[in-house]
Amino acid sequence: MKALSSLACNTRWNLVGLGVPVVVAIFSIPPLINGLGAERFGVLAIGWAVMGYFALFDLGLGQATTKFVSEYMEQEKRGRLPDLIWNSFISHLGLGLFGGAVLISLSPWLINKAFIIPAYLREEAANAFLLLAFSVPLVVVSACLRGVLEAIHRFDLVNMVKLPASVLNYIGPLVILTFSNNLAAIIGIILASRALVLVILVFICLRVLPMLKARFCIRWDIVKKLLGFGGWLTVSSLVTPIITFLDRFFIAGLLSVGAVTYYATPYEVVTKLWIFSASLLGALFPVFSALSVQRAHEIRGLSSQAFHFLLVVVTPLVGLLLTFARELLEVWVGLDFAQQSTAVAKWLAVGVLVNVLAQVPYTILQSIGRADVVAKLQLMQLPLYALLMVCLGEMFGSVGVAMAWTVRALADAALMAIAANRLLPNPSKRPITPAALLKAGMILAFLFLAWVLDSVYRFSIASKALPSVVLLTLFIYWQWFYLLDRSTHNQVLKWVRQMAGVAR
Repeated sequence: MKALSSLACNTRWNLVGLGVPVVVAIFSIPPLINGLGAERFGVLAIGWAVMGYFALFDLGLGQATTKFVSEYMEQEKRGRLPDLIWNSFISHLGLGLFGGAVLISLSPWLINKAFIIPAYLREEAANAFLLLAFSVPLVVVSACLRGVLEAIHRFDLVNMVKLPASVLNYIGPLVILTFSNNLAAIIGIILASRALVLVILVFICLRVLPMLKARFCIRWDIVKKLLGFGGWLTVSSLVTPIITFLDRFFIAGLLSVGAVTYYATPYEVVTKLWIFSASLLGALFPVFSALSVQRAHEIRGLSSQAFHFLLVVVTPLVGLLLTFARELLEVWVGLDFAQQSTAVAKWLAVGVLVNVLAQVPYTILQSIGRADVVAKLQLMQLPLYALLMVCLGEMFGSVGVAMAWTVRALADAALMAIAANRLLPNPSKRPITPAALLKAGMILAFLFLAWVLDSVYRFSIASKALPSVVLLTLFIYWQWFYLLDRSTHNQVLKWVRQMAGVAR
């Protein structure tokens, strides 16, 4: 029960750290679009994507650090932590500086050739990308220190620092807009916040782990160990953001940066459903890593509970998005956006549901040291995804890109699930039962009906409110009493109570 309480508490902290910025983003993006205009906001959206990609320039060392710190704590080898953590810190710093240099060298090509950026914005975009390059080492090193705190289950401290920084990612540009709409000034305030975050994380790590104040030495064997585990994580770290951001880069290159706005706006909101998987599995990763040392057989049961928890929580929310995406977009960013972005939002919502569930086997594979499998599967998907995106994008525009994104998410989920099942102890070889097919069919039927409700009652929210409430109520009832067996039902209920902070 203590372990369950700790996991629920950590998940709750992650939900707060990820959820509050989502709320801030919902209220901040419309005035940002109005203040910047479609073209400038499109460049800003690309800048966020570039920052997200180069933030993963740690080449897998961040997760490697979390894994090894978790294992050392499990094996009572705390005396080895200073050398491990400081060598990881230095390695992250070197990789961050290298990543910043790469971004500086690529910026002219990105601005003048890769993306269709209006001529009047290119100089402004060049200055903004230069500042983005300076932020890369700050973000990469900060990820190392967050990984250390997560490994020792101090998610409270991680989110106390991350939350205001994430909020500033949206509030900062709004403040700057009162003085200027220059993109360099907007990126500059984000850069300053990243520098402050790094300083605070260093201070916290020294306070929480005073052993880090002891002398340490450069240990190439430790660096080699980190890189050895991070080798395939490196591939995954490079491929994952390509897959994640290829859609926006494709739209910017084939259509325009203005078109990116109509795609990125629903994307930024719909994909926030990731907060549920990120919150839970972020807390589970160090747990899985520790269990992989001697108790890997326990991972299967815990991961099954996590899968059902995410399924029960996220599926009804996706159903609501499928039915009311049009109205939500109209209220949020206006009728013009709703007309151009509704179909994109609906396709992405289905893909995000699949991707949320796929994070369970993905986390398992990473935690048991089989990042090579993840990377190989992603490398296999990448050219097929790019080809599908080109084909569907040329036929259906941004909607086709969203369709390709969802199809890839479905293929990725299936491959990850099969791999995780085979690599965990006592792999399941049971055939798919009629009961399992019926459950999958019921979920698909719910999503289909939610989509159809929007198509049939497209212009009348009042007419589809009642049938949508009936559909959602029936589905939640079916999920709770028929999808989950009694043991899983009780376990999920315990998780919900613990996360709500009312467990006894």
